[in-house]
Amino acid sequence: MTAVSRNNLMSNSNKRAKLIKEYTKNNPISDTKMVKNVFQFDKISAVKVYDLPRHLLILNPENGRFEAELDIIRDERKSKGASLELDPENEKDEKIIRDMLKGIHPKNAERAGAFKKLYENIEEVSSKTGTNGQEEPGIITHDGLLVNGNRRDTVMEDLAISTKKKKGDPLKYHNLRVAILDSGVSKYDLWKNEAKEQISQESREEYDYVNSALEIKRGYLLLLKKGLTDKKAKDEISKTLYGRSVKDVESYLDFLKIADLFLKQIGKKGQHRFIQDSGSKAGEKGIVTILQEVAKKKLVYEKAGKDDEFIAKWFKATSLFCLISKRKPTISKAGKTKKLVFGHRQYRRFETQAMATPETIQRVLNAKVLSDVKITDPTLEHMNQFSDAIDSAIGLYDVQTTVNNPLILLEKAQDALSELSKDLNSSHKKEMLKIINESNGEQIIRDIKSLISEITKKNKNN
Repeated sequence: MTAVSRNNLMSNSNKRAKLIKEYTKNNPISDTKMVKNVFQFDKISAVKVYDLPRHLLILNPENGRFEAELDIIRDERKSKGASLELDPENEKDEKIIRDMLKGIHPKNAERAGAFKKLYENIEEVSSKTGTNGQEEPGIITHDGLLVNGNRRDTVMEDLAISTKKKKGDPLKYHNLRVAILDSGVSKYDLWKNEAKEQISQESREEYDYVNSALEIKRGYLLLLKKGLTDKKAKDEISKTLYGRSVKDVESYLDFLKIADLFLKQIGKKGQHRFIQDSGSKAGEKGIVTILQEVAKKKLVYEKAGKDDEFIAKWFKATSLFCLISKRKPTISKAGKTKKLVFGHRQYRRFETQAMATPETIQRVLNAKVLSDVKITDPTLEHMNQFSDAIDSAIGLYDVQTTVNNPLILLEKAQDALSELSKDLNSSHKKEMLKIINESNGEQIIRDIKSLISEITKKNKNN
């Protein structure tokens, strides 16, 4: 952003502040006689709520609800030679902000569903009461920046447009009720007002987990900058976010640490949208839930005294697991098509079974695929090999946990050999034999024969 544009922003800020002040003075009816508790100057204050024309207000381009998506927008703007920063007073940039709030672009099915629900709720209240349908006042800075209420403003914009198309009266949607903060509030005060409204457990429509974590980290860093210790900063944030404990705050920060390590490992540093994006269905959480588990497990391994080499190998394995979970690849093997399912349940099984004993851990972490794979761009073959390594480790775990029941072990061996025999009699025979011959299949068959002979001999001698 150039110095000229900064000067323009300051000039526009002063003009808006003056217009808002003049409007409230010249229009006593704008005073709703309501007050709203807000944070300013490190304390809670009850400030007046006014009914203001929306054209005096501007959207917040740094709204925490879409912080994770901003990297995509910035990349797009960079490719076009545009300023990386969004200007809410620019009509095109305003539309970009509104589209993010509505989950249109970047596409976010969960956010789109939440916006639709809010729209329908406000529309219903409006039709029943004859008002604009707004139930809770927003919060703005003295110069009209929406700290809280960006989505409600966007709903009003859409309702005004749709009502006009229907030959109705859109004027009732031209205003928004807002509490006005005093001039000179700190960045941390602004953060507290946004976070309290959108991340605390009493929030009706809180941010998604990734954006909540980013917002909490922003507040945490602001407090460290003010000179607070790590412990005091976390305690202060916990007090701001009603219903969130210090442990909750630490979980968000730990999650973000592991998320940043993962993104760096796969060559997508800072691209938090990659973690958040779940595809097309509302309610899906992408790999957020898996990374939450990874963050907890890393702390467990560190407390258990696992060395750096172990943790590095394990983290590479979990990173590959997350990538496969994101891509949902379909592989073809021995004439059969198979979709690799690496979801949250499968990750639980990976940690509780494949990583359960020294022997199973060795099958995963010492698998050749982990040294061969390019973690920034794994091939289908490597993903398939990693899946096989996990299956092998889980199979060994099953054997180890049933070792006191020889009949179960014999039945499992029988089932596996029976299934193999069926495949060798099917149309996949050539492909199956090719796999056996190109690997160490012949040696495994000899070992099986030897083991059967040895077990038979011991059983007879008994």
